[in-house]
Amino acid sequence: MPEDDDLPDVTARDAIQIAQRALAKANELERAYEQLESDYEDLRERVTELELQHSGRDQDRDYPSLTLDEKIGMVREHAFKKATSSNGYAKVDYNGVTWGVFDGDPTAKHCYKLLRLAAEGVDGFEYRDPDGESKHLRVDAEAAKRNVAFFQGNNAAAEAGGR
Repeated sequence: MPEDDDLPDVTARDAIQIAQRALAKANELERAYEQLESDYEDLRERVTELELQHSGRDQDRDYPSLTLDEKIGMVREHAFKKATSSNGYAKVDYNGVTWGVFDGDPTAKHCYKLLRLAAEGVDGFEYRDPDGESKHLRVDAEAAKRNVAFFQGNNAAAEAGGR
């Protein structure tokens, strides 16, 4: 057992200074961690946007030449961008698809089909048909960002299953 003579002389003031330096270092590390979390969220959002943009479709193609998967992906992309540019949520209805995505090309029946299919099997996207409101696709951007990818390329297997 060490004797009292073997212990270093530490005053209360020394102990307070050591504790203050440790607290300052902990606060610095906490700020760095918070910045990393923020950077990670920004990166996830950007990756999701890039996945949507580079999903294998030619941006300049005419509406009739687009596949069903490409149209679904374009609806999801539009809805996701709308959600991320607002409060994290958005809803897209028939008019949003007809004019916001395809410049007036699809029929109403086809727009509703695209809205419904855009919600199938993808977290963060929900097709709704509420009483007193129009049918729409509701998007929760935060939930959508958790998906590995939700662009139209992931729907090929589902379409082969009989859409």
